[in-house]
Amino acid sequence: MLKENYKILVADDSDLTLKIIREILELLESDVTLFYAEDGKKACEIAEKELPDLILMDVIMPELNGIEAVKYLRKNELTSEIPIIVLSASESLNSAWDAGANDFISKPFQKYELLIKVRSALNLVQKIKEIRFQKSELEARHQEVIVQRDKIASQQKDILDDIHYSKRIQTAILPPDSYIKKALPEHFILNMPRNIVSGDFYWIGELGNKYVIAVADCTGHGISGAFMTMAGIAFLNDIISSSKIEHSSQILFELRKMVMKLLKQKGEQGEAADGMDVSLIIIDGEQKVLEFAGANNPLYLIQNNELKIIKGDRMPIGIHFEFDKPFTDVVINLRQNDMIYMFTDGYADQFGGPANKKFRYKNFQDLLMNIHKQPMDKQKSELSRTIDDWKGNHFQVDDIMILGFKI
Repeated sequence: MLKENYKILVADDSDLTLKIIREILELLESDVTLFYAEDGKKACEIAEKELPDLILMDVIMPELNGIEAVKYLRKNELTSEIPIIVLSASESLNSAWDAGANDFISKPFQKYELLIKVRSALNLVQKIKEIRFQKSELEARHQEVIVQRDKIASQQKDILDDIHYSKRIQTAILPPDSYIKKALPEHFILNMPRNIVSGDFYWIGELGNKYVIAVADCTGHGISGAFMTMAGIAFLNDIISSSKIEHSSQILFELRKMVMKLLKQKGEQGEAADGMDVSLIIIDGEQKVLEFAGANNPLYLIQNNELKIIKGDRMPIGIHFEFDKPFTDVVINLRQNDMIYMFTDGYADQFGGPANKKFRYKNFQDLLMNIHKQPMDKQKSELSRTIDDWKGNHFQVDDIMILGFKI
């Protein structure tokens, strides 16, 4: 959560856009001081004087356009590190990246899309400020701690080099390892994003004395997919904490309603069919009972050396011609040493091998049968090694996520 006071510079010659941005930024849970500029030249002057924490820069403006303004700010030592989000049509994307913009959002933008990007950028600013403050404290110490100071400064430099704000935010909202270990004492998670951040996510919550576990594949990759993961995790938390939910199918139904509302999906022609595919279970460890519901994604159960495919419903979390149809619950009686696998489609869809073909689900199932009796860390390493060998020098086509656990 944002806690500091921030300064944001908005450069746009449209009064309507400025009004919309002002209303969106009022939703931030933080004190924000806004500065406005109607052209690129004025934006550069204000940035040099006020040193804002974040700049929202339109491309088409009089005097000096947004791309040239970004180039100028990047060459100026005072403003070179200020995060800049460019606002314009998608055809300006390459020019924005080349100029040094940190992020890009197409007009007309969605309210929550801009809000999430601004929150992410300000979280990065806050982290950098904290690190710089720590560094300054270390450098102020007596000469006898110089060796220690240099070591920490080096570590901090590595941290700074590794910070990508979207990755930090996404990682922070995933369930912590200690909580996963409590819910699933014997488990592994193979998480291989196609890009730095992922459009796949896993989530764990509690429903009374039961655990709710989900693995989801959101539309898109990288930044676009990552924003959907954050929305999905937030929605699942809200559903579990505020709704009277008893079954997996109910959770998916509520999640679909929230995603459709967020994306303003009404079933109109030409509407984007964004959303997510999800496998979700409610597991009662004491009674050894599992309830499964799936939105396009299945569940694999290996029981008594037999792999059972538990299919989900053929509809997504998002707009669909049967978007008002409930999902289906499947109840499974578990036995000791059963293996459960929840996954997205990235593993089976990876191209590679001698003929550059998909790995396919049959090979995936055979691999799981061969390794399911091994310890969790061995299973994870074998899955990782196999797909790396299969991929070879080919490009990773999708995010990959597999959650496996033993009863």
